[in-house]
Amino acid sequence: MRWARLYWQLAGLVHPAGAARALERAWFSPPRGNGPDAAGREVLGQARADWALVTGQGASRRVRVYRWGSEGPTVLLAHGWGGHAGQWHALVAPLLAAGLRVVAFDALSHGASDAGARGPAQSSVVEMSRALLAAAWHAGPIHAAIAHSLGSAALALAVREGLHLEAAVMIGPPADMRSAAAALAWRLGIAPAVLDRMQRDSERWLGMPWSAFNVPALGHARPVPPALVIHDRQDKEVDWENGAAIAGAWPGASLVTTEGLGHRRVLHDAAVIARAVAFVRGKREPALHAAAPGTQAVEAHA
Repeated sequence: MRWARLYWQLAGLVHPAGAARALERAWFSPPRGNGPDAAGREVLGQARADWALVTGQGASRRVRVYRWGSEGPTVLLAHGWGGHAGQWHALVAPLLAAGLRVVAFDALSHGASDAGARGPAQSSVVEMSRALLAAAWHAGPIHAAIAHSLGSAALALAVREGLHLEAAVMIGPPADMRSAAAALAWRLGIAPAVLDRMQRDSERWLGMPWSAFNVPALGHARPVPPALVIHDRQDKEVDWENGAAIAGAWPGASLVTTEGLGHRRVLHDAAVIARAVAFVRGKREPALHAAAPGTQAVEAHA
């Protein structure tokens, strides 16, 4: 970290425009994982897989869509930054057992989908949202959505663009991209002027200001669906305060706080899964019990 801070500080002094471009490349590069594990591959192999299309910027790009079940309201699953549809393997069977159809997808530059407009190593919450909307239009109508991490911000942006839902579950959601970028810049010693330049430069190709990615603000700007926010106190990737801010700003939203599950294990916790399934089915107040030693949940209503 010391050498990284020195690099960014020197780059900002010597070549601020180059530092802004380097920060932009880093910020919009999804982390590269290993793809679905054995459980994820098994569940994806049971799906009906086909394609949805994202159009624009002179090309059509394919989004891989996975569908399970043939009866009941449809629930759309939106993975996070650097994720893939296989991460939802623990949730598919409980949703089907609850009488729901299930749809998941790989965002552009993620999983089996095509590369985004800026190539396979780059993407954005805007592209994730467009992939989400493409999957929703392809498999709709959509009754509810469950999203993880940055997929929650993509879901909020889709709601802003007109996606209608009866219920939304957001797990480990980030509240505001500008705040997240500013926190990273502070840790790395990146000058505010470099961050501002990166933001202005990226807004040109994103096609919208960063203020559009403020998830709590959406709750004040337009009608939003009933929402359940689930966030772990020990989430080291997205601080718990992000989820609390969203739940506090969206009318009628509720916040469930877990302990000891972090940012990713929360997707596989039996109690969290049961609560999410019950919520999208319309049962708003099921009991939530600890699924593992040291795990607990506290609920608050906005």
